[in-house]
Amino acid sequence: YKDADILDKQPVIGKWLPIFEQAVPRPSAPTKGKYNQVSQEFWTAVHNTLSGNGSAADNLAELERSLKRVRRSGW
Repeated sequence: YKDADILDKQPVIGKWLPIFEQAVPRPSAPTKGKYNQVSQEFWTAVHNTLSGNGSAADNLAELERSLKRVRRSGW
């Protein structure tokens, strides 16, 4: 990203460094193959809360328990 020869031919590459330095990994990175299951658990907790099915605190506690079960065997 700082190599003068490369920047001479591809100046846009010089703009990438600050972007990569501030990048945040997608949620699928730490959860790996269980991303779909984790995403479903999260979605369900949010949906239940917004639909009035339990309090946010209760649904968050249930989400935490669910994610601990999912993570038992590792991500």
